[in-house]
This record gives sequence, C-alpha cells and structure tokens, in this order.
Amino acid sequence: MEELYSGRSYQVQAALADDGPVVVCFDPWSNVLDPDRPPFGLRYFSTNNVNVVSIKSHGNHWYQHDEMDDVIERINQRLAGRQRVGYGSSMGAYGAINFSERLSLSRVLLFAPQFSPDMARFPWEQRWQADQTGLVCRYDVVSQIAPVAGGYIFYDPFNGNDRKHADLITARHPLTPVKMPFSGHHTLDWFGQNKTISRLIKLMVFDSGRECEAIRYRRLDRQNISTYWLNLSAHYLSKDKPALALQAAQRGTECERGDLMLARHTYATCLYASGAGSEAKRIWRSALDNPQEATRQRWLLGQSIFQQGWQELRGEFLEQNAPAPA
Repeated sequence: MEELYSGRSYQVQAALADDGPVVVCFDPWSNVLDPDRPPFGLRYFSTNNVNVVSIKSHGNHWYQHDEMDDVIERINQRLAGRQRVGYGSSMGAYGAINFSERLSLSRVLLFAPQFSPDMARFPWEQRWQADQTGLVCRYDVVSQIAPVAGGYIFYDPFNGNDRKHADLITARHPLTPVKMPFSGHHTLDWFGQNKTISRLIKLMVFDSGRECEAIRYRRLDRQNISTYWLNLSAHYLSKDKPALALQAAQRGTECERGDLMLARHTYATCLYASGAGSEAKRIWRSALDNPQEATRQRWLLGQSIFQQGWQELRGEFLEQNAPAPA
C-alpha cells in the first residue's frame, strides 16, 4: 500500500501492482466516520488483482472541501498516462462523476449517485439534511463539466429520489442506466454480497462490452438476497398491500445473504402492523438481548416507532436513546 496524500479532510491510498488501468474509488456517506476504517475498495480490488486508488473522506461533505485541489493534483501526478475508471456509491458516486473531468476518468461506475448536494438547488433531497444544510458547494460541477465518455449508473427505479438524480445525470452524461428494482439506495450491496463487483470492474476495464454478463448474472441472483425482499415489502406497504408486504418480508428472513438483521426487523414490523404483536415483540426482544445486535436494533426500532407512531412500544423497548449504528 502507498499513501499518496494525507490531510485534514482526506486521505488517499493506492495499491498499484503494474502499469495497467486503475480504479479510482470515492468513499460513500457513512454514519460512523471512524478514522481508522479501511479505505473504500482498496483491499477488495487489490486482492482481486485490480490496480486501485482510494480517496477516504473524513467527513460527509460530498468532496467539497478545498483540499480536493491537492488530492486531484497528487492523483494525476501518480497516475500519469494510465487509463482510469471512477467508482463509487451514493456520495462516493457523486464524487466520481463530479471529478471525472479533472481526473481524466475514461469511464465511471456509479451506484445510486447524487446529481448535486446543493439543497438550495434541489430542496426535495432531504435524506442527508443534517450534513448538507449550509454545505459550501465550491466544486459542484456535474451539470457543467464535459460529458463523461461512458459507463454505468445503477439505481432502484422505485426509489423516487435516486431516480430523479439518475435522470438528471443521464440527461447530461451518456451513461447506460441499469435499473435494479427493489435494490434500495444501497445498490452496490447487491454486487458485494455475491462478490461479483471485481468481475464487473475487470470486464469494464479490460473487456469492454462484456460487462453486461456480470450485470445479468447479478439480476438473476437477486431473489437470493434479503435486500430485494425488504425493498419489495416496503413497496407493497406503500401500495397498501400489507399481506403481500408480510410475505415479502418473511422471504427476506429466509435468505442466506444480505442484511439479515434488517430482514428480521422488517418482518417484525409487518407482523406488528398486521396484529401479530406477540411474535413481533419476540423478534425484537431476541435482537435486543444479543450484544452484537442490540445497539442497531434499538435504533431501527426507534425509527419504526417514529415513522409508524407506535409510541406504545417506546417504554417497553427503548430505555435510552442510542446513536445510529454502522
């Protein structure tokens, strides 16, 4: 591993095994900004024999701090003459396309990106309001830079805000949209959960035109991932179809891959909404009694109580407030 830059806002590390193409990774948004966390994508790509540079952000500021000038200069110096592919999820996907021109990225691979973090321009985006309120957007140029040469944008068409961002981006940049129904905002998890992201990157970089194989395979595998069923359940709830929502949530608990703890919580919320309170409480209590799950379960339950108005559960399960988990 090689450190290219270390500053107040960003750290850049690289694993360059040869003189071939390089994947430039941008950190996603995180609710736990551990300074010792591993750089996004660095270990995964390097162990799969893919050259990689990873930009780690020490805050959720959408790469708008002025250190980015130094970060870009150092990366360009180190990667002079190399082909580069941008890669990121959510905030990181925004970073990849926003700096695609300055980093001379030949292609980008974006998972649920944002078109802009500027709430004054796009007040309908409230998901990261705490981080974006007052953010000085000094480098927000997705709408102004030259169109990126090519790449893919993955998103869930049933996620309204992600769809809006994708439409805005593809109106400016000739990216191939890949709709991943019921993947939710964390579309990248679908590839990470069955370890096909390195294959997708390799095909994109070294055998352009065959990356559709990895995408098609990942779509066929979606019913084995709990994430698919959880988002399908939420969709049914939004359509006032509680029986179908309950069935989908139960299928999620039967999967071997994905966020199984969230799957159990979602199933419990559907049970409680359908009148099966005792069974729902048994699931929640089991998670709260597990030291490895208690903090996150308490937070998830707090979210559900707030969203559904189930104040009767607060005294029974939430003895104290807890921060959002990783």
